[in-house]
Amino acid sequence: GNVNCLALGPKKARLMATGGEDRKVNLWTIGSPTVTLSLSGHTSGIDCVGFDESEEHVVAGSASGTIKLWNIDKAQVVRTLSGHKANISALAFHTYGKFLASGSLDTNVRLWDTRRQGCICTYKGHGGRIN
Repeated sequence: GNVNCLALGPKKARLMATGGEDRKVNLWTIGSPTVTLSLSGHTSGIDCVGFDESEEHVVAGSASGTIKLWNIDKAQVVRTLSGHKANISALAFHTYGKFLASGSLDTNVRLWDTRRQGCICTYKGHGGRIN
């Protein structure tokens, strides 16, 4: 399927994540042509991926509006964040790693506390999609 997004790990820049229509997040080691780890769990295509500052977690936002956070070493979903009503189009971790911002085609930005699996605040005011 199509690859919709990619992100480079911010710490050592040796990891790359890709997401696509196959509903998987693939992790790659820079310089190696084969997938290092393939993560599943989403039920729709992935539109956005990102890493936390420590590269311990990878996050992916899907066309259904759901966000999943994986622990890379354990290769398992540690959080599923729901609340957006359309595709996730932007994701960014706070520098300290416990907070995640998401933007969506539903015109909202949400700030999440990844420790307690909750939305802290919803920012409204955009008239169109958020990239």
